[in-house]
Amino acid sequence: MATIEILGSGLIDQRESAFPQAVQLPNGDLLCSFSVGGGAHVSGGTDWARSTDGGRTWTLAGTILPPDPVAGRANCLRMSMAPDGKTLYAYGSSMSSEHDARFGRRASVAILCRSSDEAQTWSAPIDVPFSVDCPLEISHGLLPLRSGRLLAPAATLPAEDRLGEQVLVSVSDDDGHSWSQRVVFEDPDRRCGYFEQKLAEIAPNRVMATAWTLTLGDYLDQPDSFTISNDGGLTWAPARSTGINGQTMTPLPLGGDRLLVLYNRRYGNQGIVMCLVRFTDDDWTIEFEGLMYDARSRHERPADLDSGIDELGAFAFGFPTAVALADGSIMATHWCVENGAFGIRWTRLSINWN
Repeated sequence: MATIEILGSGLIDQRESAFPQAVQLPNGDLLCSFSVGGGAHVSGGTDWARSTDGGRTWTLAGTILPPDPVAGRANCLRMSMAPDGKTLYAYGSSMSSEHDARFGRRASVAILCRSSDEAQTWSAPIDVPFSVDCPLEISHGLLPLRSGRLLAPAATLPAEDRLGEQVLVSVSDDDGHSWSQRVVFEDPDRRCGYFEQKLAEIAPNRVMATAWTLTLGDYLDQPDSFTISNDGGLTWAPARSTGINGQTMTPLPLGGDRLLVLYNRRYGNQGIVMCLVRFTDDDWTIEFEGLMYDARSRHERPADLDSGIDELGAFAFGFPTAVALADGSIMATHWCVENGAFGIRWTRLSINWN
């Protein structure tokens, strides 16, 4: 039998913040990064908060990277941690401050900051190169593998009818001094695009990627996709369907063939769904499904909508991510609009899977 119990939930920040990602330090403290300003449209910089009581209370602790109003730049970085717990990474986008620009038209580049003193100080950002001349969508933190390799994902946004045409990963085996580029998702028939990529190491040198999948041009949702690399992100299998009609999706490995999966359900009764999944290289089997966050609203796609891109501004929650804690529980975070303000919510989960 497989079940998930919600142990508690609360707010971390409510300053028009979005896109959180949390880690647990070796001493047990929890850190969570998030963008501040503009909500999901991002007009400011990236801050972080700390919890010393297992996530029940949080304190704003510092800034990873402030906005640059002189250069007209905002940023949105996500925190991750090296397997040895000694280095924190903050990876994401530096973008133009024109946050009202239509999705795909906002100039952006990939950047990386790091900290070796538990987030007290952060390095100046370095560029992570991608050999494409177009805006990028970066939807997850850098993934440091147990081997020491770094994987930095991004989706390409080359044209109005080709948004999400590829998901790429920049790979570094020398701690970010040099990078090479690999393709994670690309439809050979040029029918589907891929947004909101997430990466997870499911075993040493074995990596899973997931992506919200849509048809190119009109951007109508398809079942989310996944793929697996057995050589640390250098080559990837063809995309397979998860069978889940969701959007943004995060897998958290639970050992063997088991995953905790969080995804956005933004049609019908809206909310963030939590699943327990068994996987093979080709398919997923859901063994439990429940609602982690009830958006208490209902949304149906308008019949006369020309493009799903037109709906992005109406979404009121998203970006669920999770980290396994030392005590066996799970800390999940996501952004949401509550009482008219964008903010960050935490939810602690307990998994029972015999």
